[in-house]
Amino acid sequence: MFMAMLILSMTPGAAQAQSGSSTKGIRAGAFTIEPKLTVGTAYSDNIFATKRNKESEWITTVNPEVDVVSGWSRHSLKLNTGLNAGFHASESGEDYVDANIRVDGRIDVRRESFMRAWVGFDRVHEERGSPDVSGAWDEPAVYYRTTGNMSYHHGFNRFSLTAGGGVSRYDYKSVALREGGSQNLSIRDRNVYNLNARMAYELHPDIYPFITASYDWRRYDKSEARRDSQGYRIGAGTGFGITRVISGEVFAGYLSQDYDDREEITGLWYGMSLLWDVTPMTTIKARAESSVMETSRRDSTGIKSAQAGISIDHELLRNLLLGAFMDYERYEYKGENITDDYYTLGPSVTYLWNRYLSAKAQFSHRARNSNRSEREYKENRFSMSITGSF
Repeated sequence: MFMAMLILSMTPGAAQAQSGSSTKGIRAGAFTIEPKLTVGTAYSDNIFATKRNKESEWITTVNPEVDVVSGWSRHSLKLNTGLNAGFHASESGEDYVDANIRVDGRIDVRRESFMRAWVGFDRVHEERGSPDVSGAWDEPAVYYRTTGNMSYHHGFNRFSLTAGGGVSRYDYKSVALREGGSQNLSIRDRNVYNLNARMAYELHPDIYPFITASYDWRRYDKSEARRDSQGYRIGAGTGFGITRVISGEVFAGYLSQDYDDREEITGLWYGMSLLWDVTPMTTIKARAESSVMETSRRDSTGIKSAQAGISIDHELLRNLLLGAFMDYERYEYKGENITDDYYTLGPSVTYLWNRYLSAKAQFSHRARNSNRSEREYKENRFSMSITGSF
């Protein structure tokens, strides 16, 4: 049925015939089911993300996804599940099948108070060129992540308080080695617990300053990992809206992650998100954040990271969208003299046949610059995809 819809949508006049449909999705009682399928192909000129002896490859990608959303007047419930698979023309050992499922619910207690909880499960692979990926591996590393979170939001007068906590579980599978045998990655298995709180004040309908704080514990299964830690973040910022054209949030503060058997990582904690409708046809989005990431490198405590990105989307025609993006990441390995800078940028073009079917072409250039030259690489990737949705 789904493929029949795709074929019908591509026939002449299909866009006009279907434009009168009311809403997307399949009604099932109080819920709406929204299936989506994206299929595509990509070409990479450096599939293993190496500095020398680069190998090119074609990849077929398949990404089915389903959302189930409630339509209640109070409370809400949403289910999201999907697959993201890649099949390589020559290097079948690089094939991957990622999967996710997440259930998100909200209970409205009073007009300005609600409780929210969600649970999720993911099967994820680590891409070549990622911080902890080894060139000795003969396949992508795979791990499973189980996450749960609960929070409560309460509003009173112009104040609001949000507090909650969560837990995440990481389980890593063994990975095959190029020279034969395998490497056990269970030393990276861990639990992460966190508590967080945020208090905001509505100074103006479009300006709401806040203070925010969080505390986490990171506990590894194997004591020889010696990477258990606890840390906190505290900061202040504000959300804002300017004439309905610019909206976003910005904050800054201090972070600390104290490792039981190693030194402490400290520094500036910050975050920013921005949405700017430059014109009715052009939108700019920007973001930035800092954090402390885990690493499996023997001589390093953890990774102090900074990430930023910007994207521009322009509606050239009603059914033709032009885009461009640039992402930057900086990883500093504490205890080991390694600093990596990642850059990813490129343009994209999206064509909308109708509300059910679209096509996208994108080029991206990805590079890692490092103070250790052997870690550097560059990759160019071109992809094309078709997305169909109800």
